[in-house]
Amino acid sequence: MRSLLQWGMIMMTWALLAGCGESGRNTSVPPPVTAAATPGDLTYQDVLQKGEVVHNLSMTPDAQRIWVGTHAGLYSSAGGGLWGALSPELEREDVTGWFVDPDNPEHIFAAGQSGVISSKDGGKKWIRLGKGLPQPAEIRSFAGIREGEQLRLFAFVAGEGIYQSSNAGKEWKLWLPLDQEVYAMDYDPVEHRLYVAAQFSLLYHEEGQWKTEAVPHGQQVYSLTVDRANGVLAVATDQGILEKVDGEWQELRAKAPEKLIVIAPGAGDYKWVGIGESAFVYALSGDKWMKWN
Repeated sequence: MRSLLQWGMIMMTWALLAGCGESGRNTSVPPPVTAAATPGDLTYQDVLQKGEVVHNLSMTPDAQRIWVGTHAGLYSSAGGGLWGALSPELEREDVTGWFVDPDNPEHIFAAGQSGVISSKDGGKKWIRLGKGLPQPAEIRSFAGIREGEQLRLFAFVAGEGIYQSSNAGKEWKLWLPLDQEVYAMDYDPVEHRLYVAAQFSLLYHEEGQWKTEAVPHGQQVYSLTVDRANGVLAVATDQGILEKVDGEWQELRAKAPEKLIVIAPGAGDYKWVGIGESAFVYALSGDKWMKWN
């Protein structure tokens, strides 16, 4: 009976996350990206048609743009209901996650089914990284953190676990074997923990072992993110958005127009941004969610 219940939970999760065009196994939530002046010549429907699957999103630090990672590249809102692509070369990449060096917004890392690529000029030219990663490396989730002079990257490789690079992606090692599917992960610089939204539970790694983070009422977690400005952990669940503030879980009072399956930090007047089951993008200002696209 237990195995049947677990299988039912898995199938329910895949079905809900299919609102973005495919299973939600690739919903990795990255930190804010550079506010590059990408020209907009696409509607959001064009983005959905070209990208097919929307994996994740983030808001630029100036709160003017939202970026989405898709099955065919990175796209940015450009105002007036229009969107633009970061680069034609990236449109050949399934971008399941990305990270921008906070010390150098031109330095971008993107990851997906073909491994990790990097650009040092804001997306004009890309090189492939991957020494130590499996070949091919099917990366389902990706995160990064800068700690002083060190730039650490984390990549969940399907069927193996989480690989880590401590030198900006030049070399990788299997850090944490994990035999569950991972929907999202993010690093908390305050608690020095890597949080993982896994197949059966919300996990974090501490003292050399995996530990379970209890979510109120045992809710199914679809994605997670850490607001590095204040250390708040947020999770998107089947019952809504939950926040962990000062060690205590609380339900986000503002109700979204639809169930959100991806959550990321906002900027400026926006507290959070998210992707709904319909693949529409929303931003929370005050106590009201607004449709971005």
